Amino acid sequence: MQLETGRTHQIRVHMAHRNYPLVGDPLYGGRLKQPAGATEALRQALHKFPRQALHARKLGLIHPATGEYREFEAPLPADMTGLIAALEADIKEEE
Repeated sequence: MQLETGRTHQIRVHMAHRNYPLVGDPLYGGRLKQPAGATEALRQALHKFPRQALHARKLGLIHPATGEYREFEAPLPADMTGLIAALEADIKEEE
């Protein structure tokens, strides 16, 4: 999803409105809902995830003083990589 403005909570609100709240979002995600038929490994991964599952891989902006375009990238944190692995394993088990 590409954000067009810097409005506070924009992606969280839009995802919740589409009925895809972020894992770990206490404001727009509501209580943790375990997916029906989820493996125990996925249930544990969701329960143990300590924060919102939201990560900005790349940010770009125009520097206010120089006018230069700057771009910053950050790899996925280990906790999010683990959560994604648990989700992918759960999908494979369903197949």
